[in-house]
Amino acid sequence: MNPKPTVSKPRGRRPSSGDVDVRDRMLDIATGLFAERGIAATTVAQIADAAGVTSAMVHYYFTNREQLLDAIVEERLMQVIAFVWRPADARADDDPFALVDELVARFFDVTERMPWLPPLWLREIVNEGGQLRERMLERIPIEHIRQFADEIRHAQHAGVVNPGIEPLYLFNSIIALVMLPLATSKLWHSARGLPPLDRRALQRHIGALLGFGLRPPPPAPTPSPAARRARTARSAP
Repeated sequence: MNPKPTVSKPRGRRPSSGDVDVRDRMLDIATGLFAERGIAATTVAQIADAAGVTSAMVHYYFTNREQLLDAIVEERLMQVIAFVWRPADARADDDPFALVDELVARFFDVTERMPWLPPLWLREIVNEGGQLRERMLERIPIEHIRQFADEIRHAQHAGVVNPGIEPLYLFNSIIALVMLPLATSKLWHSARGLPPLDRRALQRHIGALLGFGLRPPPPAPTPSPAARRARTARSAP
């Protein structure tokens, strides 16, 4: 899920495996600090100190902050998108409930492997003025989202999914249900009397909410003849 990125040559020489490892480590550390503190509040010196290198070394691999942000988007966030939208398991082809369960499971998988993702998403992508917002708006996987919505819509037409669900909004609902609690888990932990957020319990909770909400509502009960006569009598002038 997280292959080594393809690295461009540093100026003047061929990169060694050590170069790739150092660059990759710096990118991981910068991403983590940006998620924890925010991009605007994180300096190159702080990244260098956390990585155990000099600021000059950071600038050697990432000429400026813009290049560093581009690398985070292309080599970290685009990996997330590719993982979430990889082809679905065969069992989910004709089962909207399995499709939604698998999508939720992928979000929990990727956020466990990349714990910086939810806070970075909230700080720098969702938040107005976030420094990754414009970069990610250009990369929203619109076709994947539309295809997902089409599959849900098809299931609605077949009577399998609740017709009150808006297919295009369902993916946003899944993101919000998974990412927002994880992004705010530290705030949750600091609240007096509340237990630490339990990832397994959260995933089970989300599965129950979505599974119940996706089911078509039960048909309205047919009134008995006596009830129909009583209703007619009440409505008579």
